[in-house]
Amino acid sequence: MKAPFRSALLALCAFALLAGQPVAAQDAQSETKPKFGPDAVPMTQDREHLRKSGAPDFWAMMPYYTAQQTGSACSVASVAMMINALRGLPPLSSNRLVTQTRVLNEVDDDGWKAATAENGDGVSFADFAGLVQKSVDAFGLDATVEVFRPKDTSPETLGELRRILDENERDDSDIILLAYDQGTLTGDATVGHIAPLGAYDAETHRVLVMDVDRLWYVPYWSSDEKLLEAMVKPDRSDPTGSGLIHVRLKGRTAG
Repeated sequence: MKAPFRSALLALCAFALLAGQPVAAQDAQSETKPKFGPDAVPMTQDREHLRKSGAPDFWAMMPYYTAQQTGSACSVASVAMMINALRGLPPLSSNRLVTQTRVLNEVDDDGWKAATAENGDGVSFADFAGLVQKSVDAFGLDATVEVFRPKDTSPETLGELRRILDENERDDSDIILLAYDQGTLTGDATVGHIAPLGAYDAETHRVLVMDVDRLWYVPYWSSDEKLLEAMVKPDRSDPTGSGLIHVRLKGRTAG
């Protein structure tokens, strides 16, 4: 999935919304637009859950939090963070960390390389699930890869999403990779995107998205209801919406 070439997309959005206004008025409105829309709260403004809870996935991934290396490499950056977090810090000075380039080289999938190169088209959710499995295999992780692809925003589907998120929050033996419409959460351009789930606050029903689009964002909180809406929203590569990938180490259970 492709993160936006944002300067161009935002210019187009501004033109569409502000057509007919004087140039000075357009510039003024663009300059006063908040960094995040009303459905996202940056971690810099809200750290309470991370302070009062263990937040095991957040702390497992934080040392490896990285920026996608191209405008379409959100899938690769997310997988690199996931692999590093699940295998942990290598014990020897000769052991390398997992970089995005290494992920692509180890998996050696020409389609993935092309899709995530600069100006690439990104990957569809269906393709991403297979690439996550290939990545797990390439790095020798003894783990299962489970796919949750919601079809609607019904109370039943929301309940299932909350169950998955709550289970994942219990320890760092599993990592969730989210595939969703970025603009639904951030208030910016509508575009399919991938990022790791950093934490889940079951009391307030909020998710912490560790967005790898580091040119523009820091981790941000949004509601699980809004996340579900963002996952079922269709895009050009996935007209039936996206979902999440749950990677769980075998032999370790949450709780």
